[in-house]
Amino acid sequence: MNIKKISAVLLCMLMLSACGTTGNTVTPDSAAETSSALTETVSKNDIPEIKENFSGNETAARTRGSAAVQLVDDAAASDGRAMFISGRQESWNGAEYPAELFRGNEIEVSGSFRSSNPSIRVSVQYTVMGNTCYNGVFTVETNNSTYSSGDGNFTIPPSAENILVYIESDNLEDIYADEFQVKIKGEYTYLAKPAELGFADTSDYPSLKDTYSEYFRIGAAISPALLEKPEYTELIKAQFNSVTMENNMKPEAIFDHQKTISDPDKYMECPALRFDRFKSELDFARDNGMTVRGHTLVWHSQTPNWIFYKDYKVGGELADRELMLKRMENYIKSVMEWTTENYPGLISAWDVVNEAAADEGGMRKSLWYETIGDDYISKAFEFARKYAPEDAKLFYNDYNSYMTGKQKDILEFLKPIAEAGNIDGMGMQTHINTDINPTMYMIALKKYHTELGVEINITELDVGTQKKGDWEKVQGDYYRDYMQRLVELRKDGVPITSVTLWGVTDALSWRAGEFPLLFNADLSKKPAFDGMIEGATVSRS
Repeated sequence: MNIKKISAVLLCMLMLSACGTTGNTVTPDSAAETSSALTETVSKNDIPEIKENFSGNETAARTRGSAAVQLVDDAAASDGRAMFISGRQESWNGAEYPAELFRGNEIEVSGSFRSSNPSIRVSVQYTVMGNTCYNGVFTVETNNSTYSSGDGNFTIPPSAENILVYIESDNLEDIYADEFQVKIKGEYTYLAKPAELGFADTSDYPSLKDTYSEYFRIGAAISPALLEKPEYTELIKAQFNSVTMENNMKPEAIFDHQKTISDPDKYMECPALRFDRFKSELDFARDNGMTVRGHTLVWHSQTPNWIFYKDYKVGGELADRELMLKRMENYIKSVMEWTTENYPGLISAWDVVNEAAADEGGMRKSLWYETIGDDYISKAFEFARKYAPEDAKLFYNDYNSYMTGKQKDILEFLKPIAEAGNIDGMGMQTHINTDINPTMYMIALKKYHTELGVEINITELDVGTQKKGDWEKVQGDYYRDYMQRLVELRKDGVPITSVTLWGVTDALSWRAGEFPLLFNADLSKKPAFDGMIEGATVSRS
């Protein structure tokens, strides 16, 4: 097959940047029309590529959310010009690029950014069977004076549609982009339309929750979109007896920015909150006899940074310790009281603090840390213990918590909290790959119980892999071995009380490019599912 690059004309149509074929900055509508026209024009032998250096007067980037996008002079940029993203009101606001032509392919994405935000993230959004997925491709640490570059790969499912590659940040400061590129990795496959997938019959699958009933609960992360299709809900009800909100109980889903800034004095010590985002998920859990893990109260990410400023004006004066302690307490109190009043007994556990340990060692220097101090973790647990119902367990939750250095830091700041009686459990996220040594993991798991006297939840399990060799068997064997080891520890008296998978299908996973879960996009079971079932019924040799 004669593979060739998109012609200069077509690439210019895609990018609308350096070619200067029009005299106006691209609007979201015109960018969408151009993308649509290009989709119809490009032949199967053309290879799409998005490549911008922002040196001209136009960009193919569309505005995302409240953000404004324009090209500006910038002395710090390599050629003196940059894309400027401003007016962001929520973390997902930014700049986006339509990417339908990349469907079913692995992409390489790179970019160069500067910002007062501590980091910039490039992500992919797409829809599969009516469910919208958001996947991070890479994150780069940034500062406001010099540009920092990053890159990453991601495989877009063949069944995806409404595909966007976009630039965002957890904090709301302006973003400058110097260069941005999306290109194909490996051989290009042209898919004019999303691959059509019917749903597999899942009625004869053995039940995970029944298989592990004598050991621990089996849960899954869910979203409202999943609950709109009966094929998903029937599978979830059959397999799981615990759920976690994938996003809708995180702080950014609860804090109400518009209402708070409408009357800052009224909400000075208690930012306005909203609870409508996760009602459908709580209703589903209640109506189907499931428990819920509340995830999460205090976190550096997916927490709007305006709550840390004295007058809720980002870039102004940070709130002092006393004010932030009042805001933290009132926030935790309000969430606890609302959920207890409206869904009594439903939430079995709360991730009170999430990911407070820094990858480079010590405590993460988040805005919680900066405004309150290094005791913000203990204060969060103190407030949670004060307002949580007696039957709700309080957890600390973190990723890579099996690593020796990180475990040492976590134990150091949790021991005083355990001694005060304010923590009940350790949540081990467990976003791992098939090359992670399970023996090392189990030693770390047991140590949390031994040194803190707490129970253990596996909170966000997914096991990534690459499509190389007999990858499905390797992944299935890993799930089997991992679960067998958990069962052995449970039999030995380690109180592992819950195992939660972070999602349902590979296509809807935040790690979709690593195929980490138990079911394919059409709900057909993978060897990973069989391996997990076997983990409770087959002894390790």
